[in-house]
Amino acid sequence: MDYDLLLDGCCQVGVQLLRFGGEIPRAEDTVRRLLAAYGLEGEVFAVPNCVWASVCAPSGQVHTRMRRVPGTAANIEGIERFNDLSRRLCAAPPENPADILALCRTTLAEMREYPARLRLLGYFVGAFFFALFFSGGWSSAAAAGLAGLAAGACLIALERVQANAFITTLVSAFALGAAACALAALGAPINIEVTIAGAIMVLVPGLVFTSFMSDLLTGDMLSGLATFARAVLSAGAIALGTGAAMALHHDLFPGAAGTLYTVSYPGLVVCLFAFVACLGFCPSLNAQGIGALLCCFGGALGWAVYLFVMLFGGNSFAATLSAAVCVAVYSEIMARLRKCPATSYLLISMFPLVPGLTIYQAMDHAIQGNTDLFWETFFRTFGIAGCIALGLLLVSSSLEVWRRRKG
Repeated sequence: MDYDLLLDGCCQVGVQLLRFGGEIPRAEDTVRRLLAAYGLEGEVFAVPNCVWASVCAPSGQVHTRMRRVPGTAANIEGIERFNDLSRRLCAAPPENPADILALCRTTLAEMREYPARLRLLGYFVGAFFFALFFSGGWSSAAAAGLAGLAAGACLIALERVQANAFITTLVSAFALGAAACALAALGAPINIEVTIAGAIMVLVPGLVFTSFMSDLLTGDMLSGLATFARAVLSAGAIALGTGAAMALHHDLFPGAAGTLYTVSYPGLVVCLFAFVACLGFCPSLNAQGIGALLCCFGGALGWAVYLFVMLFGGNSFAATLSAAVCVAVYSEIMARLRKCPATSYLLISMFPLVPGLTIYQAMDHAIQGNTDLFWETFFRTFGIAGCIALGLLLVSSSLEVWRRRKG
């Protein structure tokens, strides 16, 4: 047995899971299970951009491999395909370890991806319906869609030239803010707050914003701090880019503030907006087939629970926590029914709960110099993120305890 080649193959599967947005515990467990399929007890350690694995051969010689993750980007198709590959390898491990690397290459080649035009359409749809979700009128929603389209075009263009994530987000956020502010300066009857908040959702880093809190709450300090740094950099790039566009707008067109018009939609209609808004993120997150619709249903279900708790006197934190628990349970059920990771559902279903509007409000207070309001909104944003993380943690921990008792 070529143990070095075996470690190369096992680490490669873990690397691809991390690369496409899989959780660190999943990547570590996958590599560990693959080694166990060959009768080996391995030591595995992963951080967001690296995987280490080590085994002791029967001869007593220790073999170790380290593989770096070549950049990360949420890709549901990738997570599901490599999770399926790991299941097949554990069930029937190849005699030749080189076959694992060959199967990894084959899996990458077979992955489906949406064309750029559908990704752009998704950015428009996501921003459009999130503006409606935030109580915007149809004109504000149309403006948000155009701003989201501008941001999406920048994202795709900069990804092709392999610009780093911070610059990509910064430029895209500026394009988003500039598009929204330009429409307001031209006299479009839009609510600038709702327009930018809806469009910002195409840039919000989804579960990265809350996963660092889950890692910290479970004691995984290294991964939690690394993911926290990513979340802060992403939020900072969004704030700098959009804030620069807004500040420029205030200086050049101080009288063009838009309107404060909002609409109070029925709860069922808002849940429908959440469903379609989540659908807009399927191309950018590469969610394929019926799974994409199931992910979007999870988003609508979570928001229905949020509204239900608010209806009976709960505050936004209790409502967010309850909705996060509901979405996490739904994701675990779907994962078991469809034999795929729960992350595939969480990546999209959690979007309606992500505090996109409060991120905008915190940024706006900072630009206006309202320090007290900025800190109040800032801590509220992280409080909501903490509720989402706690909800996910409650469900995952309960399932882990149940599995141990059952085993």
